[in-house]
Amino acid sequence: MDIVVDESMTATDASKSVTEQQPNSSERNVKSSWTVWFLVTGIIITGLVFRLMLLDAFFLDFDESMHFQAAREVTLYDAWVASRVHTHPPLIFLFYHYWIALGDSEMILRLPSLLFSLSALFLGFLWMREILGERPALAGLAFLAFSMPMIHLGALMRGYTLLLTFIFAALYLQERFYQTGSLRALAGNCCCLILAMLTHYSAAWLILALGLMGILRIATGTFTKRMFAGWVTSQFALLGVCLALYFGHVRQFVRSDTQTALWDFWLIDSAFDPTTTNPAYLAMMRVVEFIQYLSGPLWIFMTGLVVTGIVMLFKKGAQENLSKRIAIERGMLVLLPLLVAMLLFHLRIYPVGHTRHSIWLVPFVALGLAAGTWPLLKCPGTFRTIIAVLFVSLWIYTYAYPNVWKLKTTQTPQMARKMISIIEETVPEGETILMDDSTRNVLEYYLVGRRVMHGKSLGSGYIEYEMGGYRIITIPKFHFYMYDIKAAWPSFQQVFGAASTKPLWVVYIGFETPANEVSKIFKRFPPGKLIKQVKYLDNQILQVQFQGP
Repeated sequence: MDIVVDESMTATDASKSVTEQQPNSSERNVKSSWTVWFLVTGIIITGLVFRLMLLDAFFLDFDESMHFQAAREVTLYDAWVASRVHTHPPLIFLFYHYWIALGDSEMILRLPSLLFSLSALFLGFLWMREILGERPALAGLAFLAFSMPMIHLGALMRGYTLLLTFIFAALYLQERFYQTGSLRALAGNCCCLILAMLTHYSAAWLILALGLMGILRIATGTFTKRMFAGWVTSQFALLGVCLALYFGHVRQFVRSDTQTALWDFWLIDSAFDPTTTNPAYLAMMRVVEFIQYLSGPLWIFMTGLVVTGIVMLFKKGAQENLSKRIAIERGMLVLLPLLVAMLLFHLRIYPVGHTRHSIWLVPFVALGLAAGTWPLLKCPGTFRTIIAVLFVSLWIYTYAYPNVWKLKTTQTPQMARKMISIIEETVPEGETILMDDSTRNVLEYYLVGRRVMHGKSLGSGYIEYEMGGYRIITIPKFHFYMYDIKAAWPSFQQVFGAASTKPLWVVYIGFETPANEVSKIFKRFPPGKLIKQVKYLDNQILQVQFQGP
C-alpha cells in the first residue's frame, strides 16, 4: 500500500478508507455500557478521595513554595518574570497567579491538582479504551488512580496533573486522527502538546516520541495526502514552539550549576552506581526503577505486565489490522517512549528513575500494564473478572491504602507553624540566620505569606532575604547536605567578612531525610563550637561559631 492515496480520491472517501482499516477501534467508541461508566466513575471518585486525604496532610514543601512565590507577584507580567528563574515553563505559574485570589491555604493551593486529576484520569481511560477496549482500559485506569506518585501529585501545588491532562488529551486526539483522518483531531492534538510544553519541559520528549511514532504510522501506508500534509504542518508548529522555548528560556540552564546539581541529586536516588554499572544496563534499569516508583511492593509483577503488554500490543495490532507494519507501530506505542527515555538518560540530557521529571512516561507505562491484562480480560468472564479485581484490591491495600489512610509523617502544616514559633522564641529579632534554600522556601511561606519579596545576591551563590524580622542568608546549594562550607570557606568568608567567625544562627528543616541528620551536616561545617541547639522533630535551630579551617 502506498503512503498516500490517489489524488482523485475525495476527502470523504479517504476518511472512509482510514476508518475501514480499523473497525474494531471505531466500534469500541459506542459500546461502553452503563456498567462500564459506573466502574469508571467509581474508580475515579475513589482515587480522588485518596488525593483529598492528602490535600492538607503535609506542609507546603519547597517546590510548592517556589511556585507560590512566583504566583503571588502583583501583576501577571511580574509573575512571568519571577517564573523565569526556575527550570519550568510559565503556564502553571500564571495559572496560580489568578488562582490564589481564592485563598492561600495549603488546601486551596492544592485543589487545582486534584481537579486536574479528574480530567487526566478520564482522558487516560478514553485513550486506552481507543487502543485496547474497555476492560483492559479499566485496569489501566485503576493503575493511574491508585499509584502513589499519581495520588501524591494530585495533592501538590504543582503542574503535573495539568500536564497529564494535556498529554492524555493529545494522545486521545492523535488516536482519533489515526482512525478517522480528522484534521480537527490533529489540530487539537497539536494544541494540547503545545499547552503541555508550556506546563512542563519534559513534554518535549513526548513530542519527540510521538513524532517518531508518527513516522512509523506513515510507513504503514494509512495516511492520505491530506493527513500527511496536516501531520507535517503540525510537526513544524511543534518544533517552532520547542525552539522558541529553548532559546528563550531553557538554554540559560544548559551546562549550568543548576543542571549539575540536579544531576548529582538524580544520580544518587538509585540502587545502581553510575560509575560501575554498564551504561546500557544502567539506562534500562533506571526505567525499571521508574516502574517501581509507580508500582510499589508489586513492582516486579507490574514490570512483567508492562513487558507482556508490549508483546500483546504487537500481537493485537497484527490480529486487528492484518498488517505487520501496523503491528510494529502498535507495539512501539509503549516501547519507543521508554527507549527515548533510556537514550536521554544515557546522553545525560534528561533523567529517568525515581523522579517526577519522568512523569511524561506514565501514560505509556499505564498502557503497557493495561495491555498486559489483555489476555485475561479480552473476553468477558466472571472468573477472570474476579481475578483482576482481587489483584487490584491487593495492590491498593498493600500500597496506596497504608500510604494514605495510615499516613505517619512529621511534615505537617502544624509542624511548620510550630517551627516558626520556636524560631521566634529562640532567635532574637534582627539576627542573621543561615539556611539552605529548601528550608528558606518552606519557612518563607509560613513567615511572610503573600507579601512579595525578592532576594539580593551577595556573590558566590549566597542570597540575602529580609524575612519575618530576620536577615536570612541562603547557601549556594538547595540542601545543606549538598554543600561543604568547610571546603568552600573562602567564599563563605568573602560573603560574611569579619562576621564569618562570630556567632551565627543556622536553621534547617530535616524533611525526614537521613542525609539531613545533624551529625552528617556538622561534617560539612568548619571547625568551631556549638553555642546553642534547639531540636524540634528532625528540624534544627543552632547557634554556632566557626573558626577558619
